[in-house]
Amino acid sequence: MEVLLVGTGGVGTVIARHLAASDRVDSVVLADIDIKQAERVARKVGRRKTRSVKLDAGNQKQVDRLMKGKGLVVNSSLPRFNEMLMTSALRHGVKYADLALDDEVKPYKQNGAWKKRGISALIGIGEDPGISNVAARYASDQMDSVESIRIRDGETASSGKYPFVCLFSPATFIQETMEEPVKFLDGKLQKIGRLSDREMYDFPEGIGELPVYSVNHEEVYSLPRNIGKGVQYVDFKLALTDDTLKYLDVLNSLGLMSDKPVSVGRAEIRPRDLTLKLIPQPAALGSDITGKAVLLIEVEGSRNGRHVRHTIYCHIDHGESYRRYGVTGTSFLTGTGAAAGALQLIEDENLRGGVYAPEQLDAARYFEILEDLGVKPVHIEE
Repeated sequence: MEVLLVGTGGVGTVIARHLAASDRVDSVVLADIDIKQAERVARKVGRRKTRSVKLDAGNQKQVDRLMKGKGLVVNSSLPRFNEMLMTSALRHGVKYADLALDDEVKPYKQNGAWKKRGISALIGIGEDPGISNVAARYASDQMDSVESIRIRDGETASSGKYPFVCLFSPATFIQETMEEPVKFLDGKLQKIGRLSDREMYDFPEGIGELPVYSVNHEEVYSLPRNIGKGVQYVDFKLALTDDTLKYLDVLNSLGLMSDKPVSVGRAEIRPRDLTLKLIPQPAALGSDITGKAVLLIEVEGSRNGRHVRHTIYCHIDHGESYRRYGVTGTSFLTGTGAAAGALQLIEDENLRGGVYAPEQLDAARYFEILEDLGVKPVHIEE
């Protein structure tokens, strides 16, 4: 099978490595609007099973031309390209996977069309969403009923070079922190205030207590629908340092998060575009990044009339990740989560057609693949 990988940043680099190393994949086409970046990844991964091409993921003709003859397309670029790539994949009979959603509802509306074609699409499969969803499924499968699902994304990264860094897509990070979040409470979705619901969460592996805040995230929308078992509460909280909040507030107060065009000389620019241009991309972050990344999922429920709490977490040291893989720990977790989903999408004959969320995968098999790729979740049941 030939795979089209759109986006070759830090996460795309990891996905490319895993797919090119798999005997289930014959070749990987590395597509990026920055052809030099795609070529760098091709050199890192090895050219025996890869080739690099320039692609504007917003150009329908270019997308359609590259889609022909592929077995699977993985979008590891911006979520705003999901719809065009997904539509093209369906039209050409190509399996599809992406890492994050631009719209939490719209992709699932295509489920009937994908079922009719007998082709599978797996959406939101990375670290979180992705590993987080499958972990929630795995833990829930061990219970008769589920009360709550809590997802905590912890981070202690710092840089000696940059005062402000984003270890995943800056565009996605800014969008998440600017929007009003949603949590699933008492059986229904409820909006809460931006960066509200602050909590000090004690993370394992010596990371300790970090301030976490509710942000808008895909898991809160899909898990209640797919997990069932009477679940009444789902939330997602992201660790944000006081310095990060300060930078976000300054950028926002200066209007540098705005999408409204402003005149600069004879040109018109959107302030947010300038901000995103100046924030270093994850692929550009090097060995100066220190600290750890941790993703933790806590599911509470009951089994045989007894209360059960099942916690699953993955963690990685950024310095070690860079030494071993040449990327930050966050890029490695996200790319590995996506690659595991892509490989399962290729092999799983039970996914006969339709649009799937990660928690609809065979969770046990997903974790087998994930461990083979180098991410070993820790399970604790109380």
